[in-house]
Amino acid sequence: MIGATLLTPSSLDELVAFLWRCTPESRLLAGGTDLVRAMHQQHREPDMLIDLSGVAELAYVRREADVLRIGATTTFSRLQADEAVLAEATCLAQAAGQVGSLQIRNVGTVGGNIANASACADSVTALVALEASVRTMRAGGAQATYPLSDFFRGAGTTRLSHDEAIVEVVVPLPAAERRSAFAKVGSRSTVSIARLSMALVVTPEPSAVATPTAPAPVSLRDVRVSLGAVGQYAFRELELETLLEDRLAVEETARLFAEACGDAVRRAIPGRSSLPYKEHAVVGLAYDAWNRLGVCAPCEPDWLPVLPEA
Repeated sequence: MIGATLLTPSSLDELVAFLWRCTPESRLLAGGTDLVRAMHQQHREPDMLIDLSGVAELAYVRREADVLRIGATTTFSRLQADEAVLAEATCLAQAAGQVGSLQIRNVGTVGGNIANASACADSVTALVALEASVRTMRAGGAQATYPLSDFFRGAGTTRLSHDEAIVEVVVPLPAAERRSAFAKVGSRSTVSIARLSMALVVTPEPSAVATPTAPAPVSLRDVRVSLGAVGQYAFRELELETLLEDRLAVEETARLFAEACGDAVRRAIPGRSSLPYKEHAVVGLAYDAWNRLGVCAPCEPDWLPVLPEA
């Protein structure tokens, strides 16, 4: 770290110019909550650091006609409180509100969380379910857009080149009302890092089916389910989505969904030492996420197993 060169661009144009100087050992510094820890604990020594905190053009949330645009250095505290995010991407606001401590949320950024490519990145689990994409810029100003679901190459690795920076996250907005929710299981004794996380996105539609004691439940359309911390990176779980698609939002559907989540975890991490814990923990997690959607009256499982040690 002693020999690292520190560059502090004050504009996007300056950032693009500095990217020419990057090598595979160079790093971009956004909030620094992951990078600084890695530099200390893993003895990483980049040859150059580019501090993005002075590039005001990268910190914003803008709602347009059919997309929500989020600048790469937008902090989790801002995402947690932003009205457009709360209304249009609720699961992202909920995920942002569960990132680390208040101090971490005040400096940690969505772009940094994505670029770090951690399997337990809270915002990534939500953004994958929202079908988000990332827009990048390379040395020379060339831009590219990647679907987030195709952005990761493994734990800690992405499609980014060494001279490429994330500049924006783009969340498509549906024409109809959408509801979404995020939940996670984490350590209770320290700042919570997800051991398991889930995001649900659905479009509720009126149903003609009525019950004797309650209004007609809604049907679930355009279902998206993502899981985090059960693989090398967050991913869409297509079998769970197929299970929920076109079903009524009733307690029986919640039960079927929670049971199927256990199967999803077993498919994702067969033979992993954490499997016994996670295949049981995901049942309660599924109910938490389901209830946060608010598509029907809150419900709980008939039983929950005693969890083995994680």
